[in-house]
Amino acid sequence: MTDPTHGSSIDIQVAYEKALLTDVELLERQARRGTRVTAADVSALLARYDTSFDALPHYLQEAIDRIDLAE
Repeated sequence: MTDPTHGSSIDIQVAYEKALLTDVELLERQARRGTRVTAADVSALLARYDTSFDALPHYLQEAIDRIDLAE
């Protein structure tokens, strides 16, 4: 017998990662348009998602690495 909640927890994780990726891409676009995006901005974003860079899947780490951070 399968656990009926199993699929929903996967769906929640997918939605969580998709939302985080959307927010990371927003920061990346802002940086490309000249907005000053700092490491503190990225840290604050990750804190809102109650996570850290090291805990992220590799593809999300790569997305964050693409952000051109201000000094």
